[in-house]
Amino acid sequence: MVALPESFAEIDSCEYLFFRDIGEPRYSSLRLLVEAGSASPEASTVIIAGTPITGCHNVESHDQSPLFEVLWEIYVAYSVRNESYVGPDTPEEVSLGRRMRLYSKSSFLEFVSHSTFASPEYPGPLQHVGVNCEDHIIDVISTALPRIRRIRPT
Repeated sequence: MVALPESFAEIDSCEYLFFRDIGEPRYSSLRLLVEAGSASPEASTVIIAGTPITGCHNVESHDQSPLFEVLWEIYVAYSVRNESYVGPDTPEEVSLGRRMRLYSKSSFLEFVSHSTFASPEYPGPLQHVGVNCEDHIIDVISTALPRIRRIRPT
């Protein structure tokens, strides 16, 4: 693996990222909407189990936050996981990126290789892209990288 694709750079640089929508606009295609978030400049205090925690900042998005469409024309498999239950990558996994990850080796890629008849011969060499959001992790296996387009602001 040489470098993270340039098309991943804007999403990968988001400090916070929220999963907004997922759908299949056409048979075997996959569309994600993800939105950038930012920390509120005002600090607040949160009380947890009777203990005040100061200096907290809400993380939120608004109607002018960058919104991105991530589109795969065809996919082999995808998974959406609740971030609260996701452990760290295993030492055997190899990836580049923070918010938009490109894996050259992963447990999900191995799972899909073992549980489907997808192979380098058909439909072609498989790629694993992970989209790491605040509350969700989306993993997609396909033969091509997604197209990424900024929807808002333009």
